[in-house]
Amino acid sequence: MMRRAFAAMYDRMNKGTEAAGIRAERHELLARAEGATIEIGAGTGLNLEHYPASVTRLVLSEPDAHMRRRLAGRAETVRPAAELIDAGVGGLPFPDATFDTAVVTWVLCSVPDQRLALREIARVLKPDGHLLFLEHVRSDDPGVAKWQDRIRPLYHRLAGCNPNRETLAAIEASGFAVESVRHGHVPKAPRFERPMIVGTARR
Repeated sequence: MMRRAFAAMYDRMNKGTEAAGIRAERHELLARAEGATIEIGAGTGLNLEHYPASVTRLVLSEPDAHMRRRLAGRAETVRPAAELIDAGVGGLPFPDATFDTAVVTWVLCSVPDQRLALREIARVLKPDGHLLFLEHVRSDDPGVAKWQDRIRPLYHRLAGCNPNRETLAAIEASGFAVESVRHGHVPKAPRFERPMIVGTARR
């Protein structure tokens, strides 16, 4: 019941932050996608309208059935050729080196194990393939980071998010070469959820 309600409210809950700058962040980041592209944890499909014509194949992976139903409805209108699959990042049903681009937005904060998730992403990317990321991260402010640690158990239970993860370090430790990264803040979000990174890495 909670997952169904969360999926139903997701777009509405994020309407303010999307309008205040996150929609533009998505558009700028996804303009770099090309070739065969996989989006992991595609949610309700807020990225769909931003994929450029340079994306020749688009696979949308979403393990939550409630999110996937909403994703299917949006994809039918915005990107009807997109392929939807019921799979999480723990086991993507594709051979090694299938994709030119992998996309994660607000995903690495929620996966059970970042190290395993990044290993699987690297596996399905072609050599020299790109990872595009937009993620919540641990704050550089010790006071905010302490608050993130305190709120994490409850916030993870309610929203599936761990806002205190050092995601950039995890990406770098996984063997990806980070090519660009910008630290910013999610507009109109609670203080513990504001710190974010947006960037690209090469396999």
